[in-house]
Amino acid sequence: MIIKLVLKLGWILLGSISFVGGIIGMLLPVIPQVPFFLLTIWCITKISPRFHNWLLRNPLYIKYAKPLVNRLENLKHHPKQKA
Repeated sequence: MIIKLVLKLGWILLGSISFVGGIIGMLLPVIPQVPFFLLTIWCITKISPRFHNWLLRNPLYIKYAKPLVNRLENLKHHPKQKA
């Protein structure tokens, strides 16, 4: 029980730090914001099953991200063989 709480607090902390990094990236054009926001979304999906289910049913995810995820899964299961 305590381990779950510590893990959840760790994901919240990492998500919060990456969100702040994304905001700083929006203000400073030198720092990329997209990786920070992607990390934030990933941390939130680790914390909230409800958000995770919403994200998987989102039309934008289905249109753009799901084909990429499927392609990566296929590469993981069927790696190219060397000649």
